[in-house]
Amino acid sequence: MLRPAAPRRLALTLGGVALAVGLYFLLEAASVHAFVPNSDGATVVLEGKALLGGNLLLRHWNISLDSFWLVDVLWYAVAAAFVGVKAALLHAVPAAIAAVAIVVGVAMAVEERRGAAAVAAGGTVIAILALPSQALAQFLLRGPLHVGTALWALVAFLGLRRGRFGWGWVVAVVFFAAGMLSDLLILAFGVVPAALAGVTASLRTRDWRRGVPLVSAAVVSGVLAEAGRVTLRALGAFKIASANPISSPHQMLLDVRHGLHEAVQMLGVGSSYYGLGGEPTALSYVHLVAIALVAVAVVGSLLAVVWGSLRGRLTVVGPSSEQAFRLDDLLLFATLASGAVFVMLATVPDPQYARYLTSGIIFGTILTGRMVGRVASVVSSRLLGGALAAAGLAVAGCFAAGLAFDIAQPAPVTSASDLVGFLESHHLLQGVGAYWSSSIVTVESGGKVEVRPVVVPFGHEIRQYDRNSSGTWYRGGTGDFLVYEPGAPWGGVDQQNAVDTFGPPARSYNVYGYEVLVWNKQLVVPANPGSR
Repeated sequence: MLRPAAPRRLALTLGGVALAVGLYFLLEAASVHAFVPNSDGATVVLEGKALLGGNLLLRHWNISLDSFWLVDVLWYAVAAAFVGVKAALLHAVPAAIAAVAIVVGVAMAVEERRGAAAVAAGGTVIAILALPSQALAQFLLRGPLHVGTALWALVAFLGLRRGRFGWGWVVAVVFFAAGMLSDLLILAFGVVPAALAGVTASLRTRDWRRGVPLVSAAVVSGVLAEAGRVTLRALGAFKIASANPISSPHQMLLDVRHGLHEAVQMLGVGSSYYGLGGEPTALSYVHLVAIALVAVAVVGSLLAVVWGSLRGRLTVVGPSSEQAFRLDDLLLFATLASGAVFVMLATVPDPQYARYLTSGIIFGTILTGRMVGRVASVVSSRLLGGALAAAGLAVAGCFAAGLAFDIAQPAPVTSASDLVGFLESHHLLQGVGAYWSSSIVTVESGGKVEVRPVVVPFGHEIRQYDRNSSGTWYRGGTGDFLVYEPGAPWGGVDQQNAVDTFGPPARSYNVYGYEVLVWNKQLVVPANPGSR
Protein backbone atom coordinates (compact mmCIF):
# COMPACT_ATOMS: atom_id res chain seq x y z
CA MET A 1 0.00 0.00 0.00
CA LEU A 2 1.32 3.42 -0.99
CA ARG A 3 2.07 5.90 1.76
CA PRO A 4 0.31 9.29 1.49
CA ALA A 5 3.40 10.99 0.06
CA ALA A 6 4.11 8.20 -2.43
CA PRO A 7 1.54 9.23 -5.09
CA ARG A 8 2.87 12.79 -5.09
CA ARG A 9 6.45 11.54 -5.40
CA LEU A 10 5.44 9.26 -8.26
CA ALA A 11 3.64 12.11 -10.01
CA LEU A 12 6.66 14.39 -9.61
CA THR A 13 8.99 11.67 -10.94
CA LEU A 14 6.82 11.04 -13.99
CA GLY A 15 6.50 14.77 -14.52
CA GLY A 16 10.27 15.16 -14.37
CA VAL A 17 10.76 12.38 -16.92
CA ALA A 18 8.17 13.93 -19.24
CA LEU A 19 9.82 17.33 -18.89
CA ALA A 20 13.26 15.86 -19.67
CA VAL A 21 11.93 14.13 -22.80
CA GLY A 22 10.22 17.28 -24.01
CA LEU A 23 13.30 19.39 -23.32
CA TYR A 24 15.48 16.87 -25.13
CA PHE A 25 13.59 17.21 -28.41
CA LEU A 26 13.55 21.00 -28.13
CA LEU A 27 17.25 21.25 -27.30
CA GLU A 28 18.27 18.72 -29.93
CA ALA A 29 16.56 20.89 -32.57
CA ALA A 30 18.29 23.97 -31.18
CA SER A 31 21.64 22.14 -31.21
CA VAL A 32 21.32 21.14 -34.86
CA HIS A 33 20.76 24.78 -35.80
CA ALA A 34 23.40 26.25 -33.47
CA PHE A 35 26.74 24.85 -34.61
CA VAL A 36 28.68 22.47 -36.82
CA PRO A 37 30.24 19.53 -34.90
CA ASN A 38 34.02 19.09 -34.91
CA SER A 39 36.71 16.58 -33.98
CA ASP A 40 36.60 17.47 -30.28
CA GLY A 41 33.05 16.17 -30.05
CA ALA A 42 33.83 13.26 -32.36
CA THR A 43 36.73 12.17 -30.14
CA VAL A 44 34.39 11.62 -27.19
CA VAL A 45 32.07 9.58 -29.42
CA LEU A 46 35.05 7.36 -30.28
CA GLU A 47 35.98 7.13 -26.59
CA GLY A 48 32.43 5.96 -25.91
CA LYS A 49 32.77 3.37 -28.67
CA ALA A 50 36.01 2.10 -27.09
CA LEU A 51 34.32 1.89 -23.69
CA LEU A 52 31.41 -0.01 -25.22
CA GLY A 53 33.86 -2.38 -26.90
CA GLY A 54 35.29 -3.44 -23.55
CA ASN A 55 38.21 -1.03 -23.20
CA LEU A 56 36.84 0.21 -19.88
CA LEU A 57 40.08 1.92 -18.85
CA LEU A 58 40.69 3.42 -22.32
CA ARG A 59 44.09 1.75 -22.48
CA HIS A 60 46.48 3.14 -25.11
CA TRP A 61 44.54 6.41 -25.28
CA ASN A 62 46.32 9.75 -25.03
CA ILE A 63 43.78 12.38 -24.07
CA SER A 64 43.76 16.09 -23.41
CA LEU A 65 43.64 17.30 -19.82
CA ASP A 66 39.90 16.60 -19.67
CA SER A 67 39.27 12.91 -20.46
CA PHE A 68 35.54 13.04 -19.59
CA TRP A 69 35.96 9.31 -18.88
CA LEU A 70 33.29 8.94 -16.18
CA VAL A 71 31.21 11.94 -17.29
CA ASP A 72 30.34 12.54 -20.95
CA VAL A 73 31.96 9.35 -22.26
CA LEU A 74 29.46 7.24 -20.31
CA TRP A 75 26.57 9.00 -22.09
CA TYR A 76 28.11 8.38 -25.51
CA ALA A 77 28.79 4.72 -24.69
CA VAL A 78 25.15 4.18 -23.71
CA ALA A 79 23.90 6.03 -26.79
CA ALA A 80 26.24 4.08 -29.09
CA ALA A 81 24.96 0.84 -27.56
CA PHE A 82 21.50 1.67 -28.94
CA VAL A 83 22.24 3.33 -32.29
CA GLY A 84 25.92 2.73 -33.02
CA VAL A 85 28.49 5.36 -33.95
CA LYS A 86 26.52 8.02 -35.78
CA ALA A 87 27.00 11.71 -36.44
CA ALA A 88 23.58 12.34 -34.86
CA LEU A 89 25.14 11.60 -31.45
CA LEU A 90 27.11 14.83 -31.72
CA HIS A 91 23.85 16.71 -31.21
CA ALA A 92 21.70 14.15 -29.40
CA VAL A 93 23.97 13.39 -26.44
CA PRO A 94 24.77 17.01 -25.47
CA ALA A 95 21.05 17.81 -25.75
CA ALA A 96 20.22 14.91 -23.43
CA ILE A 97 22.84 16.00 -20.89
CA ALA A 98 21.55 19.58 -20.97
CA ALA A 99 17.94 18.40 -20.63
CA VAL A 100 18.74 16.37 -17.51
CA ALA A 101 20.75 19.25 -16.05
CA ILE A 102 17.79 21.59 -16.56
CA VAL A 103 15.37 19.14 -14.92
CA VAL A 104 17.72 18.82 -11.92
CA GLY A 105 17.93 22.62 -11.86
CA VAL A 106 14.15 22.93 -11.85
CA ALA A 107 13.95 20.46 -8.96
CA MET A 108 16.45 22.58 -7.03
CA ALA A 109 14.61 25.80 -7.83
CA VAL A 110 11.17 24.59 -6.73
CA GLU A 111 12.33 22.92 -3.52
CA GLU A 112 10.23 24.16 -0.57
CA ARG A 113 7.92 26.06 -2.96
CA ARG A 114 4.30 25.34 -3.82
CA GLY A 115 1.76 26.69 -6.26
CA ALA A 116 2.54 29.92 -8.06
CA ALA A 117 5.91 30.29 -6.32
CA ALA A 118 7.02 26.88 -7.61
CA VAL A 119 5.84 27.72 -11.12
CA ALA A 120 7.75 31.01 -11.03
CA ALA A 121 10.92 29.32 -9.76
CA GLY A 122 10.91 26.44 -12.22
CA GLY A 123 9.72 28.62 -15.07
CA THR A 124 12.69 30.95 -14.61
CA VAL A 125 15.14 28.08 -15.02
CA ILE A 126 13.33 26.76 -18.09
CA ALA A 127 13.00 30.18 -19.73
CA ILE A 128 16.71 30.96 -19.51
CA LEU A 129 18.28 27.54 -20.09
CA ALA A 130 15.71 25.64 -22.16
CA LEU A 131 15.08 28.63 -24.46
CA PRO A 132 18.74 29.56 -24.94
CA SER A 133 20.13 32.41 -26.93
CA GLN A 134 22.07 31.48 -30.04
CA ALA A 135 25.34 32.19 -28.21
CA LEU A 136 24.44 30.08 -25.16
CA ALA A 137 23.27 27.21 -27.37
CA GLN A 138 26.74 27.01 -28.94
CA PHE A 139 28.24 26.02 -25.60
CA LEU A 140 25.34 24.50 -23.67
CA LEU A 141 24.47 22.06 -26.46
CA ARG A 142 27.92 21.19 -27.80
CA GLY A 143 29.87 18.36 -26.24
CA PRO A 144 32.05 17.97 -24.36
CA LEU A 145 32.19 21.50 -22.93
CA HIS A 146 31.86 20.73 -19.20
CA VAL A 147 28.04 20.73 -19.05
CA GLY A 148 28.15 17.08 -18.00
CA THR A 149 30.64 18.07 -15.31
CA ALA A 150 28.24 20.75 -14.08
CA LEU A 151 25.49 18.11 -13.93
CA TRP A 152 27.68 15.87 -11.75
CA ALA A 153 28.27 18.85 -9.45
CA LEU A 154 24.51 19.51 -9.23
CA VAL A 155 23.86 15.89 -8.25
CA ALA A 156 26.51 16.19 -5.55
CA PHE A 157 24.95 19.45 -4.31
CA LEU A 158 21.59 17.70 -3.95
CA GLY A 159 23.29 15.04 -1.84
CA LEU A 160 24.90 17.65 0.42
CA ARG A 161 22.05 20.14 0.81
CA ARG A 162 20.83 18.66 4.10
CA GLY A 163 24.28 18.94 5.65
CA ARG A 164 24.25 15.42 7.05
CA PHE A 165 26.22 12.23 6.69
CA GLY A 166 24.31 9.47 4.94
CA TRP A 167 23.51 8.29 1.44
CA GLY A 168 23.43 11.84 0.12
CA TRP A 169 26.95 12.41 1.39
CA VAL A 170 28.11 9.16 -0.23
CA VAL A 171 26.56 10.17 -3.56
CA ALA A 172 28.31 13.54 -3.41
CA VAL A 173 31.69 11.96 -2.69
CA VAL A 174 31.30 9.45 -5.54
CA PHE A 175 30.23 12.07 -8.09
CA PHE A 176 32.97 14.48 -7.03
CA ALA A 177 35.61 11.74 -7.27
CA ALA A 178 34.32 10.52 -10.64
CA GLY A 179 34.41 14.08 -11.88
CA MET A 180 37.99 14.64 -10.73
CA LEU A 181 39.08 11.47 -12.57
CA SER A 182 37.46 12.82 -15.73
CA ASP A 183 37.45 16.63 -15.69
CA LEU A 184 39.47 18.56 -13.14
CA LEU A 185 37.20 21.57 -13.55
CA ILE A 186 34.84 19.89 -11.10
CA LEU A 187 37.31 21.08 -8.46
CA ALA A 188 36.14 24.61 -9.25
CA PHE A 189 32.55 23.78 -10.09
CA GLY A 190 31.85 21.43 -7.19
CA VAL A 191 34.56 20.42 -4.73
CA VAL A 192 35.83 23.86 -3.70
CA PRO A 193 32.27 25.30 -3.51
CA ALA A 194 31.34 22.41 -1.19
CA ALA A 195 34.24 23.20 1.12
CA LEU A 196 33.41 26.93 1.12
CA ALA A 197 29.72 26.25 1.71
CA GLY A 198 30.70 24.07 4.66
CA VAL A 199 32.74 26.91 6.15
CA THR A 200 29.88 29.40 5.69
CA ALA A 201 27.43 26.90 7.22
CA SER A 202 29.60 26.83 10.33
CA LEU A 203 29.79 30.62 10.41
CA ARG A 204 26.07 31.12 9.79
CA THR A 205 25.07 28.73 12.58
CA ARG A 206 28.00 29.48 14.89
CA ASP A 207 28.46 25.71 15.12
CA TRP A 208 31.55 24.22 13.46
CA ARG A 209 29.91 20.79 13.29
CA ARG A 210 27.31 22.03 10.77
CA GLY A 211 29.99 22.44 8.13
CA VAL A 212 31.81 19.16 8.65
CA PRO A 213 29.74 17.03 6.21
CA LEU A 214 30.38 19.43 3.31
CA VAL A 215 34.04 20.03 4.03
CA SER A 216 34.68 16.33 4.60
CA ALA A 217 32.93 15.45 1.31
CA ALA A 218 35.37 17.73 -0.51
CA VAL A 219 38.39 16.25 1.28
CA VAL A 220 37.37 12.60 1.05
CA SER A 221 36.46 12.86 -2.63
CA GLY A 222 39.87 14.40 -3.32
CA VAL A 223 41.66 11.57 -1.53
CA LEU A 224 39.50 9.00 -3.32
CA ALA A 225 40.20 10.60 -6.71
CA GLU A 226 43.95 10.63 -6.08
CA ALA A 227 43.86 6.96 -5.05
CA GLY A 228 41.89 6.23 -8.20
CA ARG A 229 44.41 8.12 -10.31
CA VAL A 230 47.31 6.11 -8.87
CA THR A 231 45.40 2.88 -9.46
CA LEU A 232 44.56 3.81 -13.05
CA ARG A 233 48.20 4.59 -13.74
CA ALA A 234 49.23 1.19 -12.36
CA LEU A 235 46.62 -0.56 -14.49
CA GLY A 236 47.80 1.17 -17.67
CA ALA A 237 44.73 3.32 -18.23
CA PHE A 238 44.58 6.37 -20.47
CA LYS A 239 47.19 9.12 -20.24
CA ILE A 240 46.38 12.80 -20.09
CA ALA A 241 48.27 15.84 -21.31
CA SER A 242 49.84 18.49 -19.13
CA ALA A 243 47.78 21.24 -17.53
CA ASN A 244 46.56 24.25 -19.48
CA PRO A 245 48.63 27.45 -19.19
CA ILE A 246 47.54 30.15 -16.75
CA SER A 247 46.83 33.70 -17.88
CA SER A 248 49.28 36.43 -16.98
CA PRO A 249 48.20 38.90 -14.27
CA HIS A 250 47.66 41.56 -16.93
CA GLN A 251 45.51 39.19 -19.00
CA MET A 252 43.49 38.25 -15.92
CA LEU A 253 42.54 41.90 -15.45
CA LEU A 254 41.44 42.06 -19.08
CA ASP A 255 39.54 38.79 -18.67
CA VAL A 256 37.29 40.27 -15.99
CA ARG A 257 35.82 42.70 -18.51
CA HIS A 258 35.99 40.14 -21.30
CA GLY A 259 34.17 37.57 -19.16
CA LEU A 260 31.34 39.98 -18.34
CA HIS A 261 31.02 40.74 -22.05
CA GLU A 262 30.86 37.06 -22.99
CA ALA A 263 28.36 36.28 -20.21
CA VAL A 264 26.06 39.06 -21.43
CA GLN A 265 26.21 37.66 -24.96
CA MET A 266 25.52 34.12 -23.77
CA LEU A 267 22.52 35.37 -21.82
CA GLY A 268 21.15 36.78 -25.06
CA VAL A 269 22.30 40.37 -25.68
CA GLY A 270 25.00 41.34 -28.18
CA SER A 271 26.14 40.18 -31.59
CA SER A 272 29.83 41.03 -32.03
CA TYR A 273 30.90 37.42 -32.51
CA TYR A 274 28.06 34.97 -32.26
CA GLY A 275 25.44 36.83 -34.23
CA LEU A 276 21.78 36.68 -33.34
CA GLY A 277 20.80 33.84 -35.66
CA GLY A 278 17.40 34.61 -37.11
CA GLU A 279 16.31 36.49 -34.00
CA PRO A 280 15.25 40.14 -34.45
CA THR A 281 17.41 42.55 -32.48
CA ALA A 282 14.43 43.82 -30.48
CA LEU A 283 13.77 40.31 -29.15
CA SER A 284 17.38 39.92 -28.10
CA TYR A 285 17.14 42.91 -25.78
CA VAL A 286 14.33 41.26 -23.84
CA HIS A 287 17.10 39.06 -22.46
CA LEU A 288 18.17 42.07 -20.40
CA VAL A 289 15.48 40.90 -17.97
CA ALA A 290 17.32 37.59 -17.48
CA ILE A 291 20.65 39.37 -17.10
CA ALA A 292 19.21 41.67 -14.45
CA LEU A 293 17.62 38.79 -12.52
CA VAL A 294 20.80 36.71 -12.54
CA ALA A 295 22.88 39.72 -11.45
CA VAL A 296 20.52 40.49 -8.58
CA ALA A 297 20.44 36.85 -7.49
CA VAL A 298 24.24 36.50 -7.48
CA VAL A 299 24.92 39.83 -5.78
CA GLY A 300 22.09 39.31 -3.29
CA SER A 301 23.28 35.81 -2.43
CA LEU A 302 26.83 37.06 -1.98
CA LEU A 303 25.63 39.76 0.42
CA ALA A 304 23.59 37.13 2.25
CA VAL A 305 26.69 34.98 2.70
CA VAL A 306 28.73 37.90 4.02
CA TRP A 307 25.95 39.16 6.28
CA GLY A 308 25.03 35.70 7.51
CA SER A 309 28.66 34.79 8.21
CA LEU A 310 29.33 37.99 10.11
CA ARG A 311 26.08 38.03 12.06
CA GLY A 312 25.42 34.33 12.48
CA ARG A 313 22.22 34.46 10.43
CA LEU A 314 20.68 31.90 8.06
CA THR A 315 18.65 34.33 6.03
CA VAL A 316 18.23 38.00 5.17
CA VAL A 317 14.91 38.28 3.35
CA GLY A 318 12.02 35.84 3.07
CA PRO A 319 11.26 32.47 4.64
CA SER A 320 13.84 29.76 4.10
CA SER A 321 15.41 26.88 5.98
CA GLU A 322 19.03 26.15 6.75
CA GLN A 323 18.88 23.49 4.03
CA ALA A 324 17.74 26.08 1.50
CA PHE A 325 20.54 28.50 2.21
CA ARG A 326 23.11 25.74 2.20
CA LEU A 327 22.06 24.99 -1.36
CA ASP A 328 22.10 28.71 -2.19
CA ASP A 329 25.67 28.94 -0.94
CA LEU A 330 26.75 25.92 -2.99
CA LEU A 331 25.28 27.42 -6.16
CA LEU A 332 26.70 30.85 -5.45
CA PHE A 333 30.26 29.63 -4.93
CA ALA A 334 30.00 27.42 -8.03
CA THR A 335 28.82 30.40 -10.09
CA LEU A 336 31.68 32.59 -8.92
CA ALA A 337 34.18 29.77 -9.43
CA SER A 338 33.13 29.46 -13.07
CA GLY A 339 34.00 33.10 -13.59
CA ALA A 340 37.31 32.61 -11.78
CA VAL A 341 38.19 29.70 -14.09
CA PHE A 342 37.54 31.91 -17.11
CA VAL A 343 39.75 34.67 -15.73
CA MET A 344 42.58 32.21 -15.03
CA LEU A 345 42.44 30.14 -18.23
CA ALA A 346 41.41 32.60 -20.99
CA THR A 347 44.99 33.31 -22.03
CA VAL A 348 43.94 35.26 -25.13
CA PRO A 349 40.73 37.17 -26.00
CA ASP A 350 39.19 34.24 -27.88
CA PRO A 351 35.37 33.89 -27.59
CA GLN A 352 35.74 30.09 -27.48
CA TYR A 353 37.00 30.42 -23.89
CA ALA A 354 33.41 31.32 -23.02
CA ARG A 355 32.94 27.57 -22.59
CA TYR A 356 34.27 28.05 -19.06
CA LEU A 357 31.32 30.34 -18.30
CA THR A 358 28.60 27.90 -19.33
CA SER A 359 28.56 26.08 -16.00
CA GLY A 360 28.40 29.42 -14.16
CA ILE A 361 25.35 30.39 -16.19
CA ILE A 362 23.72 27.07 -15.29
CA PHE A 363 24.44 27.48 -11.57
CA GLY A 364 23.53 31.18 -11.61
CA THR A 365 20.25 30.51 -13.39
CA ILE A 366 19.22 27.89 -10.83
CA LEU A 367 20.14 30.31 -8.05
CA THR A 368 18.01 32.93 -9.80
CA GLY A 369 15.08 30.54 -10.02
CA ARG A 370 15.31 29.93 -6.28
CA MET A 371 15.35 33.69 -5.64
CA VAL A 372 12.32 34.27 -7.88
CA GLY A 373 10.43 31.50 -6.11
CA ARG A 374 11.33 32.96 -2.72
CA VAL A 375 10.11 36.42 -3.73
CA ALA A 376 6.94 35.02 -5.28
CA SER A 377 6.15 33.17 -2.05
CA VAL A 378 5.93 36.45 -0.11
CA VAL A 379 3.84 38.39 -2.65
CA SER A 380 0.44 38.67 -1.00
CA SER A 381 -1.28 41.04 -3.42
CA ARG A 382 -3.21 39.20 -6.12
CA LEU A 383 -2.99 42.22 -8.38
CA LEU A 384 0.80 42.43 -8.06
CA GLY A 385 1.15 38.67 -8.37
CA GLY A 386 -0.95 38.65 -11.52
CA ALA A 387 1.06 41.49 -13.04
CA LEU A 388 4.34 39.74 -12.30
CA ALA A 389 3.02 36.48 -13.73
CA ALA A 390 1.90 38.23 -16.91
CA ALA A 391 5.28 39.92 -17.26
CA GLY A 392 7.05 36.60 -16.76
CA LEU A 393 4.93 34.89 -19.41
CA ALA A 394 5.59 37.74 -21.84
CA VAL A 395 9.34 37.52 -21.30
CA ALA A 396 9.33 33.73 -21.67
CA GLY A 397 7.27 34.12 -24.83
CA CYS A 398 9.90 36.45 -26.28
CA PHE A 399 12.64 33.96 -25.41
CA ALA A 400 10.64 31.20 -27.12
CA ALA A 401 10.09 33.38 -30.19
CA GLY A 402 13.81 34.10 -30.40
CA LEU A 403 14.63 30.39 -30.24
CA ALA A 404 11.96 29.68 -32.86
CA PHE A 405 13.58 32.20 -35.20
CA ASP A 406 16.95 30.52 -34.71
CA ILE A 407 15.55 27.04 -35.35
CA ALA A 408 13.73 28.31 -38.45
CA GLN A 409 17.07 29.16 -40.09
CA PRO A 410 18.72 26.55 -42.33
CA ALA A 411 20.81 24.18 -40.24
CA PRO A 412 24.56 24.59 -40.86
CA VAL A 413 26.07 21.65 -42.72
CA THR A 414 29.55 20.33 -42.12
CA SER A 415 31.71 19.86 -45.17
CA ALA A 416 32.99 16.68 -43.49
CA SER A 417 29.81 14.87 -44.58
CA ASP A 418 30.51 15.80 -48.23
CA LEU A 419 34.10 14.65 -47.84
CA VAL A 420 32.86 11.30 -46.51
CA GLY A 421 30.83 10.77 -49.68
CA PHE A 422 33.86 11.52 -51.84
CA LEU A 423 36.17 9.22 -49.89
CA GLU A 424 33.69 6.35 -49.95
CA SER A 425 33.07 6.72 -53.69
CA HIS A 426 36.83 6.56 -54.32
CA HIS A 427 37.30 3.58 -51.96
CA LEU A 428 39.53 5.61 -49.66
CA LEU A 429 38.56 4.03 -46.36
CA GLN A 430 41.68 4.41 -44.20
CA GLY A 431 43.96 7.38 -43.92
CA VAL A 432 45.36 10.17 -41.77
CA GLY A 433 44.68 13.87 -41.53
CA ALA A 434 45.07 17.09 -39.61
CA TYR A 435 43.17 16.95 -36.32
CA TRP A 436 40.13 18.97 -37.43
CA SER A 437 39.87 16.82 -40.58
CA SER A 438 40.19 13.44 -38.89
CA SER A 439 37.92 12.10 -36.13
CA ILE A 440 34.94 14.15 -37.31
CA VAL A 441 35.19 12.37 -40.68
CA THR A 442 35.35 8.99 -38.92
CA VAL A 443 32.18 9.70 -36.95
CA GLU A 444 30.35 11.33 -39.89
CA SER A 445 30.91 8.11 -41.83
CA GLY A 446 29.65 5.94 -38.99
CA GLY A 447 33.09 4.35 -38.78
CA LYS A 448 33.17 3.28 -42.45
CA VAL A 449 35.99 5.72 -43.18
CA GLU A 450 38.74 5.90 -40.58
CA VAL A 451 40.88 9.04 -40.54
CA ARG A 452 43.46 9.25 -37.76
CA PRO A 453 44.92 12.55 -36.53
CA VAL A 454 48.54 13.49 -37.24
CA VAL A 455 50.70 16.52 -36.53
CA VAL A 456 54.11 18.00 -37.34
CA PRO A 457 55.59 18.54 -33.84
CA PHE A 458 58.91 19.85 -35.17
CA GLY A 459 60.86 19.92 -38.42
CA HIS A 460 59.01 18.60 -41.43
CA GLU A 461 58.07 15.04 -40.48
CA ILE A 462 54.45 14.10 -39.87
CA ARG A 463 53.96 12.14 -36.63
CA GLN A 464 51.13 10.54 -34.67
CA TYR A 465 49.04 13.05 -32.76
CA ASP A 466 49.57 12.35 -29.07
CA ARG A 467 46.30 13.85 -27.86
CA ASN A 468 42.70 12.74 -28.33
CA SER A 469 43.80 9.52 -30.00
CA SER A 470 44.51 5.86 -29.35
CA GLY A 471 47.94 4.38 -30.00
CA THR A 472 46.29 1.30 -31.51
CA TRP A 473 45.02 3.39 -34.41
CA TYR A 474 48.50 3.66 -35.91
CA ARG A 475 49.62 0.05 -35.69
CA GLY A 476 50.21 -1.87 -38.92
CA GLY A 477 49.78 1.13 -41.20
CA THR A 478 47.19 3.87 -41.37
CA GLY A 479 45.80 3.61 -44.89
CA ASP A 480 46.83 5.30 -48.10
CA PHE A 481 45.72 8.93 -48.00
CA LEU A 482 46.15 12.18 -46.07
CA VAL A 483 43.58 14.96 -45.81
CA TYR A 484 43.86 18.54 -44.60
CA GLU A 485 42.30 21.95 -45.18
CA PRO A 486 44.62 24.30 -47.11
CA GLY A 487 42.46 27.26 -46.14
CA ALA A 488 42.65 26.42 -42.43
CA PRO A 489 46.08 24.86 -41.84
CA TRP A 490 46.62 23.12 -38.52
CA GLY A 491 49.55 21.44 -36.83
CA GLY A 492 51.93 21.85 -39.76
CA VAL A 493 50.10 19.25 -41.84
CA ASP A 494 50.40 20.30 -45.49
CA GLN A 495 51.49 18.96 -48.85
CA GLN A 496 55.18 19.77 -48.48
CA ASN A 497 55.50 18.07 -45.11
CA ALA A 498 53.50 15.12 -46.42
CA VAL A 499 55.93 14.74 -49.33
CA ASP A 500 58.90 15.05 -46.99
CA THR A 501 57.46 12.26 -44.81
CA PHE A 502 55.86 9.82 -47.26
CA GLY A 503 57.28 10.80 -50.64
CA PRO A 504 55.35 12.24 -53.62
CA PRO A 505 51.67 11.19 -53.74
CA ALA A 506 50.34 9.25 -56.69
CA ARG A 507 47.40 11.64 -57.07
CA SER A 508 45.65 14.44 -55.30
CA TYR A 509 42.16 15.92 -55.14
CA ASN A 510 40.83 19.28 -54.01
CA VAL A 511 37.25 18.76 -52.84
CA TYR A 512 34.91 20.74 -50.58
CA GLY A 513 37.79 22.81 -49.22
CA TYR A 514 39.92 19.75 -48.41
CA GLU A 515 43.11 18.56 -50.06
CA VAL A 516 43.27 14.75 -50.33
CA LEU A 517 46.68 13.24 -51.14
CA VAL A 518 46.74 9.56 -52.15
CA TRP A 519 49.68 7.12 -52.28
CA ASN A 520 49.90 3.64 -53.77
CA LYS A 521 51.20 2.26 -50.48
CA GLN A 522 50.35 1.92 -46.83
CA LEU A 523 51.38 4.97 -44.81
CA VAL A 524 53.33 4.25 -41.65
CA VAL A 525 53.27 7.22 -39.26
CA PRO A 526 56.06 7.38 -36.66
CA ALA A 527 55.18 7.97 -33.02
CA ASN A 528 55.62 11.44 -31.62
CA PRO A 529 58.78 11.35 -29.47
CA GLY A 530 57.08 13.79 -27.11
CA SER A 531 54.43 11.19 -26.21
CA ARG A 532 54.50 9.92 -22.65
